[in-house]
Amino acid sequence: MRYIFLVVFISFSFYSCASNDKDNQPDQKHSFVHEPLQAIKPFPQTIVFDNCIKPNHISQEQMNEDVIDYFNQWLKNYVRVSNGTTPGGGYYVRMNGTGGDGSEITTSEAHGYGMIVFALMAGQFKDAQKYFDGMLNMFEKHRSTGNPECMSWVIHETEEHRYDKGSATDGDMDVAYALLLADKQWGSDGAINYLEKAKAIITEGVKQSDMSSVSMRSMLGDWDTNIYSSRSSDWMTAHFRCYHTVTSDNFWLAAADEVYKLIDALTANYSSATGLMPDFIVNKTPRPAPEYYLDEYKETDEYSWNACRYPWRITTDYAHFGTADAKRVLIKLQDFIINATKGEPSGIKAGYYLDGRPINIYSSNAFTAPLVAASIIDVKYQDFLNKGWDVIKAEKVSYYGDTLGLLNMLLISGNWWNPAE
Repeated sequence: MRYIFLVVFISFSFYSCASNDKDNQPDQKHSFVHEPLQAIKPFPQTIVFDNCIKPNHISQEQMNEDVIDYFNQWLKNYVRVSNGTTPGGGYYVRMNGTGGDGSEITTSEAHGYGMIVFALMAGQFKDAQKYFDGMLNMFEKHRSTGNPECMSWVIHETEEHRYDKGSATDGDMDVAYALLLADKQWGSDGAINYLEKAKAIITEGVKQSDMSSVSMRSMLGDWDTNIYSSRSSDWMTAHFRCYHTVTSDNFWLAAADEVYKLIDALTANYSSATGLMPDFIVNKTPRPAPEYYLDEYKETDEYSWNACRYPWRITTDYAHFGTADAKRVLIKLQDFIINATKGEPSGIKAGYYLDGRPINIYSSNAFTAPLVAASIIDVKYQDFLNKGWDVIKAEKVSYYGDTLGLLNMLLISGNWWNPAE
């Protein structure tokens, strides 16, 4: 998203939560809670996706334990409780965002990730629904100033509503998707109708303000009026298919098709040897956005801190729906990265020019985890997947890399199930 956590990697100084941050355990004063419901799809689910592989150098039980250990560390390091200013309180995933002024405590990007994680970890983590509903309350109380069915892309450190802003597309999409997970995890007959809320965000929020009905592309947020601008990290084709399932709106299938048209055009004209996607895309005939697009970092025209999520989003489409186009575009990308790293996932660098040259000399799970996850699509990537699992689980450095590490571990291990089923 436009507002991702841009770590100061040049100096290798990573954000970590201070040891004196407030306790993040649920309590009646600060968290929005009700009588919890029993998990219908408790962790671990250990699904074997059709035509996909898993690491085979360790047992499923060990993979599950690795996920639990990683989740516990993530929970401790990044999840925080509301200061009480937000009516009803709740929880958020602590981060700062590119484009903010440093006064924000979180973004909608992080919020969507956290809600997905808690929906998937229910059953193993006894307070998962309390955290999920607390995060939902923070969403409810920090709506976008552009469209009230979207979320403000930031929550200010004071948590005062007057600081809320417009939305970011990926945050809105993930919150809606997380509510579909919640509907299947706890049902919608309890205190909260998760399905009804999901449909409202999908139809009145995401479709109305984050998507173009003309270009069929995902735009950058409810503030964006350019129907051809897009962000490759927002190409959540699996989400779109889930949205179609619950709304019966064929718009979402057309939007998924448009993503693969964009990928094919960009690959043919800019990354024919690699399959890498740029962070931002502009123009009716798609091309990479210029450098410093939207006054962000220099490499907005390359495979950088936004596009690093692209393999994970497309892999989810193949794992959950068996989409042939997903496997087709990922094979080019995987063949490139395995050749570039000589088959060693530890050699994945934090960013690439579209021609395959590394931008940086260091690594980050923000790049490593999604590219390792993409290896599940074919047995020829088994060795890379095995090595990659060990690389991902060993790295615990910063919000962005750690969160993407956890989400991709859930997918690789078969513990991220399809809410459309």
